[in-house]
Amino acid sequence: MFVKNVWYVAGNAVECTHTPLARTFLNEKVVLFRTASGTAVALEDRCCHRFAPLSLGDVEDRGIRCRYHGMVFDQGGQCVEIPGQDQIPPGTCVKSFPLVERHNLLWIWMGDPALANPDDIVDVHWNGATDWPTASGYIHYKANYQLIADNLLDFTHLTFVHRTTLANNAFPNARPEITSFERGIKLNRVIRDCDPSPLHGMAGKFNCKVDFWNRQVWWLPSIFENWAGSVPTGDGEPHEREGGLHLRHFSLLTPETEQTTHYFWLQPCQFPHEDAEMIERVGQGIATAFAEDRWIIEAQQEVINRSPEAKMRAMRNDAALGRVRFMIERLLEQEAQGARTIPITQVA
Repeated sequence: MFVKNVWYVAGNAVECTHTPLARTFLNEKVVLFRTASGTAVALEDRCCHRFAPLSLGDVEDRGIRCRYHGMVFDQGGQCVEIPGQDQIPPGTCVKSFPLVERHNLLWIWMGDPALANPDDIVDVHWNGATDWPTASGYIHYKANYQLIADNLLDFTHLTFVHRTTLANNAFPNARPEITSFERGIKLNRVIRDCDPSPLHGMAGKFNCKVDFWNRQVWWLPSIFENWAGSVPTGDGEPHEREGGLHLRHFSLLTPETEQTTHYFWLQPCQFPHEDAEMIERVGQGIATAFAEDRWIIEAQQEVINRSPEAKMRAMRNDAALGRVRFMIERLLEQEAQGARTIPITQVA
């Protein structure tokens, strides 16, 4: 089961063109395309006539034309033309989904359209901002989105999975402060006077001990915001000092099916130097790190598939992921009862 009354990332804005794009979200097949005026549209990928995929069709001035019998559906999903038939019967339409283009991303609402408030969309304005060089990428995971969430919420794995990229030997003993709020949880971690991770050392050009910080937000059910950085060891709050490396990371998970996930990631950066080419090296490092995650998480999914009756044993460092799993279960219960899923609350 999936939480439906939330905004999910459907893709990067540049992916949506006049050529139909087929994607599956929360087990529902969707076609994405732009109208002649440039508006991004999301419709059910199934003609209501004989169920041919609309993603095989053609985008025209009035909408998308089914390639099977030529019916045309406008951006709201209403049929506006039936070849060889003057009158269009009532109810001849396909489902449309609220779609918002913001921060260079497309955000889709798979639940009750009446509850779709664009003010609920998570703020990722750093993505491609003038003073934030940004690396980004996409991974198609053969794993349930909650397994990926578990990975993102427990940084003790960095030491063992990411030995050449994100590893920091202080992580296993550096427990974060965890605070809940209506839309998720916040985590805060500071590690002082430590060796920089390989990625931070490269990106910040540090050859000294650093103070490291994590200020994270998990937005229910599946968006991870991680403001992390390093600065040469000194006095005061690390993230407030000059000369620091700032990484404003977002992992945006959109369930495709119970065992597959769309994983979009953004890595806006601010560097303590003027090396404009560093963002490419950071992007390569992040892509390498996420390939390391994918290897272990997809193997984990295979084990679960073979032994679905087996139960995982919780450990001390599972506190954050355990809390998020509990909150998601609560949201699913609320949604099943017809309640609005997540209140509108922003985090400073």
